[in-house]
Amino acid sequence: MALHDSLTTLELATTTAAAATALVGLYIGYQAYRGLQRHDSPPMRYLSIGMVLLFGVTYATAFAGNALLQAGSVPLVYQDYFRLVVRLIQLSGLLCIAYSLYLTRADVHANN
Repeated sequence: MALHDSLTTLELATTTAAAATALVGLYIGYQAYRGLQRHDSPPMRYLSIGMVLLFGVTYATAFAGNALLQAGSVPLVYQDYFRLVVRLIQLSGLLCIAYSLYLTRADVHANN
């Protein structure tokens, strides 16, 4: 019996949407990295890191954790730990993006 045979239509749709979100997030992170290569500056570096963490790593981690929990490879007791790790990654990404905006603003004020 395949994994998709044991899922309801709603669960399969949710899993597919989560996988697509993780892939799009990784694509956004890749594009941010490409932007960093073109414009190597401290604000761009932190923006790129933040976007990779927020859009790529967060969704990929959440998807992998959910898949492991649903497959029974990891006991359900670890669900809250996965959730905490995802939230900490999100917070780190947001802090990097906020810091990049602060650096950009500080550069504008320093040049005036």
